[in-house]
Amino acid sequence: MSKSGYGLDRAELREAMVEEFCELVRIDAESGEEAELANVVAAKLRDLGFDVTQDDAGSKFGGNAGNVIGRLSGAPGYEPVLLSAHLDRVTPGKGIVPSIDGDRIVSGGDTVLAADDLGGVVAILAGIRMARAVRKQLPPLEVVFTVSEEKGLKGARHLNYSQIQSKMGYIFDASSPVGAVVVQSPTHISVDATITGRAAHAAVNPEGGISAIRVAADAISKFPFGRVDDQTTANIGIISGGRATNIVCEQVSFKGEVRSLDAERALSLAKEISDEIKTIAARYGASAEVTTPVDYYGFTISRDARVVKRAQKALAMSGREAVFESTMGGSDGNIFNTKGIESIVLGMGARDVHSTKECLPISELVAAGELARDLILAALDG
Repeated sequence: MSKSGYGLDRAELREAMVEEFCELVRIDAESGEEAELANVVAAKLRDLGFDVTQDDAGSKFGGNAGNVIGRLSGAPGYEPVLLSAHLDRVTPGKGIVPSIDGDRIVSGGDTVLAADDLGGVVAILAGIRMARAVRKQLPPLEVVFTVSEEKGLKGARHLNYSQIQSKMGYIFDASSPVGAVVVQSPTHISVDATITGRAAHAAVNPEGGISAIRVAADAISKFPFGRVDDQTTANIGIISGGRATNIVCEQVSFKGEVRSLDAERALSLAKEISDEIKTIAARYGASAEVTTPVDYYGFTISRDARVVKRAQKALAMSGREAVFESTMGGSDGNIFNTKGIESIVLGMGARDVHSTKECLPISELVAAGELARDLILAALDG
């Protein structure tokens, strides 16, 4: 049987990775509740010889755990490399019961599987073990397992970057097949609007009121829903307001977003939307409070960048070609790149993520582990 470089043949590697994946997904770890899982993976990193700390990120947003940061000093003269994945999963993510269905790991159908992103966690752990089986001394490594990624990249936002020395990073978190290399991600801006009109009795004195619902409806009708252009999308997803049918509604709030691969386009469109909402409200004699905070900035990594070239080399080591992708989704890579860590996001092969149909092909899990191994070994060649 062919050897994996793990000290195991591929069948044994497959079994070991599946066992570890199932072990970790059984630990409840929805966003903000990752403490138990964080302690388990921290112990695994210590067993691999890493110095491990947990920062205080969770305390900044009400979570019960910080990011797990592992450091391996490695061979002198080499730059450190960052490998990262996130610990949390979306709801429903408690009481996961994984099982094997052919080449796939699936949940019981009433929860997510949490392949997003424990597949990435397991791949990194396995990759380190395999690399160590091949080379006695590894390059300097930094492993960051973040918390609350699914709730606005909160762990990455509050990561203690003073503990990170790496200038290039690999994030195992894209749902595309192994081989996908995400080199572009959008700027994301929230649009939060509150329309204030004037309350009145809807039957006795409707003329005395200004309906915030009517104003909001007009404003929303002018909102550029969907694909605005080939790089930009916009949406409103939440509306709330009103107290009773016999009251002219005084206040309505709605929440939306703008995303664009062109940061300037995202900023200008968000401003246009804000100005339009305020103009429409004033036309009715109402007022509008609109905020457009930037949730995260996008990134575009050149295909000639070292972080990309090394990924291509690592993929070639197992006979794969890089497939370059852009995404309209965010990841910890959006935050890492703004912090001076040039980072790309790598395909993990999970399917139907964020749903109870989520599954993970075992062949993709093993391939992701081998990619982590080869990224580590490629770092020894510069």
